[in-house]
Amino acid sequence: MDASNRVRSRETYGQVGGAVALDLVNTVSWRLSAERCIEHFVDFDDVQRWAHQLGLVGDAQSAALGRLADEHPADAAAEVARVIALREAIYAAAYEGASTQPLVAAHAEAVASGRLDPDDHGAGWAWEFPEDLALPRRRIALAAVDLLLRDDLDRLGQCSDAECGWVFLDTSPRHNRRWCIASDCGNRNRVREHYARVRATADSPTGG
Repeated sequence: MDASNRVRSRETYGQVGGAVALDLVNTVSWRLSAERCIEHFVDFDDVQRWAHQLGLVGDAQSAALGRLADEHPADAAAEVARVIALREAIYAAAYEGASTQPLVAAHAEAVASGRLDPDDHGAGWAWEFPEDLALPRRRIALAAVDLLLRDDLDRLGQCSDAECGWVFLDTSPRHNRRWCIASDCGNRNRVREHYARVRATADSPTGG
């Protein structure tokens, strides 16, 4: 993937994937277009804001991560590269049939650095990790393995737009979802297809 087009991400990240790991994959816009591809993880601030919005870190943890990134900019930049590498490993494993070994290794690293504690409601257990720069990536690793252990992976879908590349878990009643966002890629492609049909009719020998 050529992600040379790097821009500051929007304030709110899209959550159309139906799973945290898929929403992570969608932090690249126009993934399937070498010319239009946009990387939204420009720096660690983007990573921690995404993790906060997706509920992987809380308010206090997000603030602490911001301070750590300011204090250790080189480490923060290296962590962004690791998150992006993990994101691409998720995409490759889920959509390109690549090995899951990088995800298994990331999961093992996450588990090794954490501990299981009772959750806040006392109804189960949750992984707790050190509040360091790797915290978002460790929680992403757990989410990635959770995704690949689902029993409905036959419902993994990708936007039918030729350049979009956003992914999702198709939970539609008929399992016939085509678009990441029907009002965005869906409408744009329907308009394009409509005008293509109009032109084809006009250019045909029997056209009006």
